[in-house]
Amino acid sequence: MRVRMLVIALTVMAAAPVWAQPRLPLASRTVLPAHVMCADQLVPAIPVPTVRIRGPHYVLPHLAMSRGDDAVVPRQPEDGMAIGQRYLVRRLPSGWKAELPREGGYVPIRTLGWVTLTALDDVTAIVHVDFACDAIEPDDYLTPYVEAVLPTPNTTLLAPDFTERVQILTGGAGREMFADGDSFSIARGTDAGVTVGARFAIYRDRKDGRPLVHIGEAIVTDPSATSAKLLLLKTTDVVEVTDLAVPRR
Repeated sequence: MRVRMLVIALTVMAAAPVWAQPRLPLASRTVLPAHVMCADQLVPAIPVPTVRIRGPHYVLPHLAMSRGDDAVVPRQPEDGMAIGQRYLVRRLPSGWKAELPREGGYVPIRTLGWVTLTALDDVTAIVHVDFACDAIEPDDYLTPYVEAVLPTPNTTLLAPDFTERVQILTGGAGREMFADGDSFSIARGTDAGVTVGARFAIYRDRKDGRPLVHIGEAIVTDPSATSAKLLLLKTTDVVEVTDLAVPRR
C-alpha cells in the first residue's frame, strides 16, 4: 500500500504543469504567478485586438470554455502563429466601462487565462486552454504570453519618498477598497521607472491638518508602461482609492 501511494504521489508531482510549481512567500502568504496574472490590467486606452477566439472546438454546442477545452481561432495575415506558442486570453470592457477614459484615466482589461497553440492551417488555428481565471468566451482575444516574475521580498525597508505620491486606481467592477492580500493598481509604471519588487508605503490623508497616516505596505508584482499591479502585504485598515502610494527608496 505504501509503495502504491508513493507511486501515485510521484505521478501527481510529475504531472503538475510548470506554471503551477513556482511558489514564493510574500509576507505571510504564498503567491503564485497565476494570482498576479489573473488580476485586471488597467490601461490608458482601449486596445484594438486582431486575433480573437471564434468559439469552442467541441462536438456539443456550448459557448464558455475552461481549462482543458480547445478553441478555434481564425488566422490573420502575417499573424506569426506557430505550434507551441502561448497566448494570454483577454476581454475588452463592455457597457460604460468601454467608454474612452477621460484624460489621465484607465480602463480595465480582464485576463481570462492562457492557451497553447496546438494545430493550425492557412485559415484556422486550434488553441488548448492551459489555465482559466474565468470562463473564456467567443470574441475574447489573444495577446503574447508573458508570465509574471514574482519579486523576492526584501526585509530591509527604505524610507518613503514623500516627494512622490502616486494615485491608487479603481479596480475591476468599480472596486474602490482593498484588503490585506489583495492586488490593486497604481497610476505609475515602467515609463516612470517602476520595477518588479519595488516597495510602496500606503498612507491616508485625513485632511485635518495632521501628518499622513501609514496604513499599509505593498510590493510591485507586474508593472506595465503606465500602471503597475501591487500586492498588499499588510494593512491596519482597508485601503481606498483616495489613499496614497508612496515609493520607498
